[in-house]
Amino acid sequence: MLTLLNEKQIEYIYNTYMVVDFPPDELKPLAHLLRMVEEGLCTYYALSRGGEVLSYFGLCIKYGFALVDYLAVNPEKRGQGIGSETLELLKEAAGENTILIECEDIAATEDEAEKTIRTRRINFYKRSDFTLTGVKANLFGVDYVLLTYPEKSEAETKFGYETVYRAMLG
Repeated sequence: MLTLLNEKQIEYIYNTYMVVDFPPDELKPLAHLLRMVEEGLCTYYALSRGGEVLSYFGLCIKYGFALVDYLAVNPEKRGQGIGSETLELLKEAAGENTILIECEDIAATEDEAEKTIRTRRINFYKRSDFTLTGVKANLFGVDYVLLTYPEKSEAETKFGYETVYRAMLG
């Protein structure tokens, strides 16, 4: 069941999962996430069954663009179709908004194992009808490439990405 998370549930997901699933340089402070929810900019969701969290994601929406703000599948549940199911639920939650996803840039690492992980992640999104754009970003020292659903031009993607981030950063 997909659940729209309240403040207490977001705090639980953050402290239990996000701090493990994301490197510190990619993780915003919990207070920042809660501020964005309070301002109506972002919503966070979890897919769970039998009280167990299978996956979670956030959507930050502004002017027709929905930036995915953290998306992860419980490591114990990977390879079982949960990621694909989550992406379909994410598309439903985003409604008519264009979805923007950041992925770590393959070209930004020399580590072969990390290149493999990044390639696999991008290919996963592409199999779910996301389009790899030519738009790249560097945020807080992390290099990203952007994917969209549905497909948008580079100019539209860049506009949407910058618009959402301006709202998120205040």
